[in-house]
Amino acid sequence: MLLTENGGDPLIGSRLSDVALHDLENRVNRNKLIKKCQVFRDLRGNIVVEVEQEKPLARWINTSDNGEMRNTSGYYINHEGVFFPLSESYSARTLLVSGAYFQNPQKLRSEKGAQVLELLRFLNTDPFWKAQVTQMNVDKDGEVDLRTLLGDQRIELGMAEDFESKFKKLRIFYDKVLSKDWGRYKRISVKFQDQIVCE
Repeated sequence: MLLTENGGDPLIGSRLSDVALHDLENRVNRNKLIKKCQVFRDLRGNIVVEVEQEKPLARWINTSDNGEMRNTSGYYINHEGVFFPLSESYSARTLLVSGAYFQNPQKLRSEKGAQVLELLRFLNTDPFWKAQVTQMNVDKDGEVDLRTLLGDQRIELGMAEDFESKFKKLRIFYDKVLSKDWGRYKRISVKFQDQIVCE
């Protein structure tokens, strides 16, 4: 469909010498869901199209100030912090992110944004936290709150800096305290150095 402009410019019946491979690549690359495309001829004269799709790291959802979803609008964020549109044909299972911080795509290119992006990558690679954290909210100043699956806790992480040590403390807390009663606390804060505050 992308190669033929939805059937408007068919390739079947065209002479191979008349097919502009570079133009075909450009057609496919215009689609924001495509990361990379290469079009070439093989030794038999066939046109070969290799396509790599964008892989989402997270999905931004539009929420109100109290955290309720406003509508189904949003976009995906890839591993480099680039925003790309949602697909009409599939929905990737990925971490949901919300908050005013993500309303400006340029923020992920700042120093603070690089830390938020590193945190997103961490949450997607650590098996325990990938399974446990379902949503991440980042306010306009960069303060991070997480929502968990088991226990439905709100974890106040604070700024994304030094998140590895915060998660180490949290993991110990989960293993020693929460594993006995997942619903014991609704709010856990590790915003402040060397402290875990619970309600």
